[in-house]
Amino acid sequence: MKGGCSRRGIRSPALYPAQHIETGLEYLPAVARELHHGRDLGEPFDFLTWFEYAPQDAPASEQVVSRLRTTPEWGYVGREIDIRLTR
Repeated sequence: MKGGCSRRGIRSPALYPAQHIETGLEYLPAVARELHHGRDLGEPFDFLTWFEYAPQDAPASEQVVSRLRTTPEWGYVGREIDIRLTR
């Protein structure tokens, strides 16, 4: 079998381009995104993604998150918590 598989039938990330990166780049600079690995922070979660955008770019933020949910990488998400802050 060429390529191999991983959890939930998703191909190994090393074998295909990371769609989440390509998707995020399309929305810069309006929606900035930082991805943190929880294990590097000593936290009980795998990843923490931080989005920053101006109020007028909220629709673009919703669109990027919606598109990210369709990527193969999203198949690894077991639980999602959405917290929004404004200042």
